[in-house]
Amino acid sequence: MSRVTIDDPAAVEVLLDSSKTRLLAPFMLEAQTVAAVADATGYSHSALSYWVKRFVKLGLLTEVPGSRPAQFRAVATEFVVDPTRVMPLEDMLGHLNGPGWERLLQGYTQEYRRLSEDWLVLLQATPQGALIRREVTPLQLAQATAPGWDAPLNEWGVMRLRREQARELRERLLALVMEYFEQSSESHDDEVYFLHLGLTRDAVHG
Repeated sequence: MSRVTIDDPAAVEVLLDSSKTRLLAPFMLEAQTVAAVADATGYSHSALSYWVKRFVKLGLLTEVPGSRPAQFRAVATEFVVDPTRVMPLEDMLGHLNGPGWERLLQGYTQEYRRLSEDWLVLLQATPQGALIRREVTPLQLAQATAPGWDAPLNEWGVMRLRREQARELRERLLALVMEYFEQSSESHDDEVYFLHLGLTRDAVHG
């Protein structure tokens, strides 16, 4: 296994773009032709050829000498990227997580629309003064006995924990998620779910 640190601003910007690293990943495993990776990623040959040339120019890929048809491999099996060369921390996290947030929101929108075209936002205050916000349909609001919906999980909350409790919660959540990853189905008849799991100290409260 080889590792290379990337601090060239142009290369850093490319490596923080998940749509581009998706194209680079196959070459990090083994030498590949453009045609093979294009077929695997669903990219057109011409589009992938452009990015292979760009990766070579940025020093991320190298052509295998004497290979016919031409094969390319990544210059390392691991890349360490230094984003401080091109952006502040907030922008780096936005680059890394933005596509995931967008995909999650698209999934929520799709699932909510399957359940109902009409949604309302209900705001309630707890006796302690905390605000609870949840999405409801007009039917749910009008009828307390209205059937529940198989809506996607979308819970946000703030709780006070000791550092040890927070660490334990993190480990238990990760263990539960990994248990289901290990049971993940190989059948194309089963549905695919997009998962996000998060726990962090609340910035509002310092």
